[in-house]
Amino acid sequence: MLGELRGLLVELTGRPELATIGPDTPLLHPPVELGSLTGTLLLRRIQARYGVDVADEDINLDALATLGTLAAFVAARAKPAAGGAG
Repeated sequence: MLGELRGLLVELTGRPELATIGPDTPLLHPPVELGSLTGTLLLRRIQARYGVDVADEDINLDALATLGTLAAFVAARAKPAAGGAG
């Protein structure tokens, strides 16, 4: 899951250095600093790929605190047929 989310971050931001961030890396603060548009695109991709509506299920978006919290949130709620290899 962490690897897949890293891949999405690289794809959406165009920043290949994000492929190596650790699970404790903040998503809304440096070094990632997701903006509102990129954050929205990430949440839409997660919903399409895993069937998890993070914004609907986590109204405060605490799941976006770090890469690890997002991965755990999505993994706990992902639809069984969604996601592919991880």
